[in-house]
Amino acid sequence: MRPAELTIDSFASYPPRARAFVGDNLATIREIPLPLLSIFLARFMDFDVSFPAEQNELGRQFRRLKEMTPDSFLKLMAPFGVIKPSEDLFAADWVNQPRRFNELLSAWLWSTHQIDAFREASHKYEDEMSRDLTGPAPATPRFVIAVIGKGVTQSNYALFRKLRSRGTMFSSIQPAGALDQVFDFVTQRAEAHPEPYAHWYIEGGVRHQSIKSSGNVTTVSFEELAPYAYSELNLIKEFVGRAKSGSHVSAEDVQSYVASLGPRELGLKKKENDACLGHFESSVFTTGAGTQIFSTTFVQWCAREALRRAQPVTMLTRYAPRQTMAPMSMLLKRDPLGQEKDALGSLIDADMGAYYTWINQSRLAGADEGCFLAWFEDHNLAVGIGPSLARGTVSTSPVTMAKILQWMS
Repeated sequence: MRPAELTIDSFASYPPRARAFVGDNLATIREIPLPLLSIFLARFMDFDVSFPAEQNELGRQFRRLKEMTPDSFLKLMAPFGVIKPSEDLFAADWVNQPRRFNELLSAWLWSTHQIDAFREASHKYEDEMSRDLTGPAPATPRFVIAVIGKGVTQSNYALFRKLRSRGTMFSSIQPAGALDQVFDFVTQRAEAHPEPYAHWYIEGGVRHQSIKSSGNVTTVSFEELAPYAYSELNLIKEFVGRAKSGSHVSAEDVQSYVASLGPRELGLKKKENDACLGHFESSVFTTGAGTQIFSTTFVQWCAREALRRAQPVTMLTRYAPRQTMAPMSMLLKRDPLGQEKDALGSLIDADMGAYYTWINQSRLAGADEGCFLAWFEDHNLAVGIGPSLARGTVSTSPVTMAKILQWMS
């Protein structure tokens, strides 16, 4: 089958809202070359469990494509059109199994030395559609907070080296009550702007009790989800073990299997009343590397994906000590929650994770008006970045966390 032959019946296995979206855009979909269309199809399959920001971004793209003149559309699609998949690829079930098809397509592009052409075509598409991909700036300026170093009493590690030149370093924060002030700030923003998935709290350990009482904050914690990550590792072992004696299970086979795992397979049945969050949590484990093992990696990846997919206006990430390093064979077997913790190593992980989170925030629309704060928990050191704070300066005056948050807002 070729894209031009698609009908609405071709999407009978897709969930209802995805089928409706396809129906509204079928004429455009038929004109998209398969190397690009297969990427869209994978997103269509997840449409019903995607965040509102993701659905809106797809809607903007297809409105833009439909509004293009025929010449502009053909010019945009031309770089993908020169990539001609093999007949074997066209014969694959790319409509109902787009993720598996994309794996096959990637291998074929590498083997035929066309991967660079595909990347160039993708970059040209992103450049042309950049406004529709990023979307409008939020009505409320985005505010992201990273709390790092839980459990570290003393450290000589120079924190925030990659962030301090971009904002103001505060070296005399009063640590008593500062964490409660951070949580109060997040809760107040969520109550003032009660939009779905607009406010996030990502916890690397046990989530703070005060957030549990707020229904406007989407909460994700490693302590609650680690058992499901452990289940994923056991499922992978069982999958490899089911292979017949002497047969070879490739990395691609394992990747395809892991990608097929969802909330139900991992045991996340309690999230059935929130399909979007359940899908997000399962994807953190099935697409992230190390999220199943290290809580610091879990927090960093959750923050990255939440910013990219949900585009919240408030986000609080709180890092907790991860388990100590060990040989990979041991890390894959043991329960991460019951292991000895490496607080100092986790501090270094979290410092870099905070920097990556700032980078991901800066890629979103309205970044110039947004604020970012990183704080060494229970200590007097933090760095704030925002339009109201001077760059590359140090403040040594005693100050409360609440006051800093007020200044930045």
